[in-house]
Amino acid sequence: MTTTEHTPPPSVNTAALRLARTPGDMLKAVLMILVPVALLFALYVFFFGGNNVITIDPSGTYAEARAASRFAVLQPVGLDSKYKPVSSAFDDGTPATLRVGYVAPDGAGMQLVETNQPADAFLKSELGALPATSRSVQAGPLTWGLVTNAKNVGTALVSTEGGRTVIVKGEASRAELTAFAASLH
Repeated sequence: MTTTEHTPPPSVNTAALRLARTPGDMLKAVLMILVPVALLFALYVFFFGGNNVITIDPSGTYAEARAASRFAVLQPVGLDSKYKPVSSAFDDGTPATLRVGYVAPDGAGMQLVETNQPADAFLKSELGALPATSRSVQAGPLTWGLVTNAKNVGTALVSTEGGRTVIVKGEASRAELTAFAASLH
């Protein structure tokens, strides 16, 4: 029987190996990770619509609010398709409240809020310390009070006609809020 002699591999000087790496080597390693991630992200955004707004159909929520018969429900009619509904909820508690969120054509968020709660309490909770309206605005069948600098809201249009309180609020431009309010019937 023959025996083979195994010689151990030469020891590696790890300290010298670490010192031999340059900042350029580190940059290459980082780029090897970031470039594929950037390409995948660009593919997702530009080819698969990754930055498109995910819309919903709020008609069921509007129907639920109408069926509850707690207040006369306003719903946009003939609204430009550039307004995208993104959320909706109806709470049939006391008070009953309908909320439907939209993304306006300029990309800003806005919300339609309708309730049968008394205006003073509701406006205070939604817009901060009872704001004073700066002027009235006629939009659609209703007259709205224009509120600027409302608590965490930006601009709001408020109507208390018809035994309900309706607020159209958000960071969208005043023109877009008014156009939205004009579509409510």
